Formats: sequence, structure tokens, C-alpha cells
Amino acid sequence: MNLTSGRPWGYEALVRGDGVLAKPGRLFKSAAAWGLLGELDAACFKAVLAAGRPGQGFLCVNVTAAGMVNLDAATYASPSLIIELTEYGWREPRELAGVLEMWRGDGARIAIDDVGPDIGQLRAALHLKPDFIKLDRSLLAGCDRHSSKRLFLAQALEVCRYLGAEAIAEGIEKPGELKVLRDLGIEYAQGYLLGRPQPGWKKAVMAGGG
Repeated sequence: MNLTSGRPWGYEALVRGDGVLAKPGRLFKSAAAWGLLGELDAACFKAVLAAGRPGQGFLCVNVTAAGMVNLDAATYASPSLIIELTEYGWREPRELAGVLEMWRGDGARIAIDDVGPDIGQLRAALHLKPDFIKLDRSLLAGCDRHSSKRLFLAQALEVCRYLGAEAIAEGIEKPGELKVLRDLGIEYAQGYLLGRPQPGWKKAVMAGGG
């Protein structure tokens, strides 16, 4: 959601497994343990793009470093696509930077997903130079009640500005949290307060949802 205009700004694709692997963390970590992370990630990415966008705006798709080497940027990159680089399968940032430049060259934008208190993620951003940094809910939860959270958020935003990256706040669930984000000048946010996941894009679009 664009917090300035109050309108939907983009959509994030969510992938779920089945049974004991229903949660994405367990699904992708299991694939990594079996040496199949790149294959699973590439398959999910292709399935998302085959489904099409649910509405106007950007389409944000999570991709691991292992998955990116199994995908052809010239085939899939577009100006409406945001690649969200996830924590699974991180490579040396300097090695990954060259791969990301190929995607950028074909129009896609790059985001670092789930940036929390771990300073290593922000350090990696110095080399990857993302267009967006997604601030994890662990940074945001309770920011309306704890001054230390607000201070840390303000510092994280300074890092984003230094890198020339836009901040996207994740996991907004309470009106008080949303007010703090607006006061800090964060322009983009997502979370249950703003819009819940839909079970199927094509079904949601046909029903008039987003």
C-alpha cells in the first residue's frame, strides 16, 4: 500500500506447501537440506509469473540466490517485477551483485526481504545496492508503545536513505504502528491491517478483489 495516496501499490506472491511442509520456512529449508532449493525456487517463480498479476502495480516475488542462477533474466525480467531476495541460500554479496545487474538491465527492481535486527543484512545491502529494503515485523511490532523500537526504525531509515533505497514496512497489524510509520515518513507498507492474503489470484480478480 502507498501510505501517501492510500492506494494499492503492488502485490506480493505467497507460496505455501502441503501437510508438514505447509509453512514456507519449513518447505524451503527442507529443499535446501536435500540440495533442491534452486530447483524449487525456480519452479515457484515460474508458476507465479504464469498466473499473471492480480491487479495494477508491481508484482513482488521472493527469490533465493540459488533460484536466481536457474532463471534467465532476459526471459522473465520486466519493469513491473520486483525481485525480493530472501534469506535462504545467501551467497557472497559480491558474487550475487553481478547476477542482480543482469535482472536490472532487463527492467526488474531488487529488494532485500525481511531485514531485521541482524546488521549483516544491511551490510550486504552496501554491495547489492537494492532499490527497496523490506523492514521485517520484528522491527515494527510494538513501535507505537516502545520508544526504542521507534529509534531503531529511524536509524534503519537513515541507512535506507544512505543507500538510495525505498523502505517497505512488513507485517503492519495495528493502527498505532501504522501511525508511527507515517510519522517517520515510510511511504510503503503491507500487513493484515492493510490487506490479507487471497487464496487464489485469478479467483480474487474475478470476484473484484486484489
